[in-house]
Amino acid sequence: MLVTTRASSEPLTIDIRPARMDDVYAILNLHREAFADKFGAAFGVSGVGRGMEAMAEAWRRQGVSALRGMMVACSEKRVIGTITLRTWEMGHDDSGAAELAFHKVLGAWGALRSIFALSLIDHQISRDEGYITDVAVQGAYRRRGVAQALLARAEEDARIRRKRYLGLYVSASNYGARTLYTQVGFTEHRTRRSLVAGLVLRQRAWVYMRKSLSIL
Repeated sequence: MLVTTRASSEPLTIDIRPARMDDVYAILNLHREAFADKFGAAFGVSGVGRGMEAMAEAWRRQGVSALRGMMVACSEKRVIGTITLRTWEMGHDDSGAAELAFHKVLGAWGALRSIFALSLIDHQISRDEGYITDVAVQGAYRRRGVAQALLARAEEDARIRRKRYLGLYVSASNYGARTLYTQVGFTEHRTRRSLVAGLVLRQRAWVYMRKSLSIL
């Protein structure tokens, strides 16, 4: 789906499409840039490269199911943004593929540490919910409407799936993201506080935001 954004003085035409397995490293690099604190907590500052390889190996082992609901925004054939829309029907991966991949690349202790850190802000998805995760845009393309276009595409997909609302978590200290989500119609629903998340992720408070959807 081609979209022309007009959030800045320089219009940008992007192609938003489902993620493919050959996008894995481009997506992980976006995540590494956007979620540096989370990656550092999960893998250690010096171990982020190996952590990315562990995640890539996990996705390869899971196959196409790892990419369910994941979309990318491309400009000039380069991946510049990504978003994931999860729904109740997608379920969870119970094969143990991710755990095996993490053990293979990081060893037993590294796998335990990383899986624990990455699961701290877990969320049980409601049947009526389209749950958004991993909104990331390459630094050079921020403030040009890419995130808004990705959110609009996720909302369209959620409506097609007849979901009644979108939900997401954002760090309470990430005022830029909270402002963006508010601008596109999300409201702050509740705040989740976790001492453990504060110690591990250095972010103790997380805001759950929601946007009601009308069914098509």
